[in-house]
Amino acid sequence: MNVYFDTPPSQDAWFDLTLAVTEVFWLLPTLARPADIDQASDLFSGAVLDVAGLRFSQQSASMLPVQQTSWVEFQTCFFGRLMLILIHNRCPGSVRIERDTQTAECGWEQPLIWLRHHFQRPELQEPEAVNERVLTDDSVRRHLVQFRDSINTDALSYHWRVIALMDNVWLNPKVERMS
Repeated sequence: MNVYFDTPPSQDAWFDLTLAVTEVFWLLPTLARPADIDQASDLFSGAVLDVAGLRFSQQSASMLPVQQTSWVEFQTCFFGRLMLILIHNRCPGSVRIERDTQTAECGWEQPLIWLRHHFQRPELQEPEAVNERVLTDDSVRRHLVQFRDSINTDALSYHWRVIALMDNVWLNPKVERMS
């Protein structure tokens, strides 16, 4: 996936993004946060959001105009997609995302469902086209909510595995069924 940072966000948009990113960090169970980050403030290096292989800032000198992501582990990928959706919505016009749908590893559906539910903001938009059927599938939302609200570590791990599996199933829907 290539991420193009066209223009820096306004000061108000940057503040909105900073607050949203911080809230997402604390709402997510530790299992879904970037592995090496313990506090929301660690997501920011000075005035730069620096997480999941992306650097985004209010100052254009602090950003590379084109950044390529190649997330290997699902944890980083999920958090990175949450961040890109937040940037797309909180800083409109600042970012463009190009993704090869044939080689894409994960879609926008689950992070978008998670953000819409936990922020109570159904108007949040995805950066690219999504599978509308997935967005209306209540079982997806149920697993995401139970993952977020579970205090049992076994349940957390179970819901996280289901979430990762569902992401993979949606991307590869043409798997042949056994007769």
